Amino acid sequence: MPKTSPFDKPTIESRLSVRGTKWHRDAEDIIPLWLADPDYPLCPELKDVMREAIEEEYTIYGSDRDAREVMSAKIKRFNKLDIPADQVMLTQGVIPVMWLSAMHACRPGDEVIVTDPMYFPFFKAVDVTQTNPVYWKLKLEEGYKFDADRLNSLITPKTRLIYVCNPHNPAGRAMTKEELKGVADIAVDNDIYVMVDELWEDVRYDDVKHYSLAAINDEIADLTITSWGFSKMWSVPGLQAGYLGCTNKVMFDSLTKISGGILRGTNNISKAIAPIICSGEIDYWINDMNKYMAEVRDLVVKRLNEMGDFTIPHLEATYLMFPRFNYGLSSDILDKILLKEAKVSLNKGNIFGPEGEGHMRILTATSKGIMNEALDRIEKVIPLLEKMG
Repeated sequence: MPKTSPFDKPTIESRLSVRGTKWHRDAEDIIPLWLADPDYPLCPELKDVMREAIEEEYTIYGSDRDAREVMSAKIKRFNKLDIPADQVMLTQGVIPVMWLSAMHACRPGDEVIVTDPMYFPFFKAVDVTQTNPVYWKLKLEEGYKFDADRLNSLITPKTRLIYVCNPHNPAGRAMTKEELKGVADIAVDNDIYVMVDELWEDVRYDDVKHYSLAAINDEIADLTITSWGFSKMWSVPGLQAGYLGCTNKVMFDSLTKISGGILRGTNNISKAIAPIICSGEIDYWINDMNKYMAEVRDLVVKRLNEMGDFTIPHLEATYLMFPRFNYGLSSDILDKILLKEAKVSLNKGNIFGPEGEGHMRILTATSKGIMNEALDRIEKVIPLLEKMG
């Protein structure tokens, strides 16, 4: 008898039995596909390491030296960047790196390039640091390509930082080396800092490659702060396990100074799992999970196309699909209808920028059973969307 994939086991009932924001923000009859929090179990070997840390009672103050060493080795092996352990900083996820970068690169009133659409905490970081966002439009009709000419047209003497999310949330793209080189050339020519969020580097389909922008050449590496983390692939977002690195020691020292007394790294469980994740020892889990999620992706695309009028960007990385609902309705109205009538909670597209209006972001990192039930519910409200549109 064939063995059931661990990724196919989650059910509505099993997910409701676990404490967590995603499944308990709304009423129990709502299927939540809004938060980028996978429904999958922990990798068994990862769970063993976490259990060992608890049995050891590793809940005291602990050094992060070993974690930074293995992170440095992983960055060299996978990201093709030579960043010493002394220039790796543990963070509570990638969000703190957004404002750390702005604090280093900018003064209030300076301009920061943000893509539109983009993961909305980038916008919040711009707001908190009193800088001014400049929207670099990524067009659905162009496949959300990073258009270097469009970026170049936005550069002014006040541009001090470019935010890059690669793989991109919510567009679901892994940027090509050519696209990243276009960003790098503009940044180097204008002496502009770049902060890159590479949190989704392991979530890719169809043999799509991941390239780190800072690895393009030494000149762009000197201007780039890159952030990584464990949460998306390894189902541990609650551990807030992130890290940043940069080849420029002067810049790293500045980030360290800015963060002093505010950021305190991350927890010991995150440090404990770093060696097994960064070593590549359990990469089989990455391969198996991506293979399963590609099947879920294809299922969602097929069913949406059969049930209604959607424009669905090709999901080649991340587990966040960003379809446009072609019914002439705003994301706010779509959200209300889906929540009230379909009992499905998605992310409103307009929170990711003006280009996201009329879109909804769908988490696809769940079982086919849960996804099919959610799609059944969405299909039932299509006539209402048609009537209102």
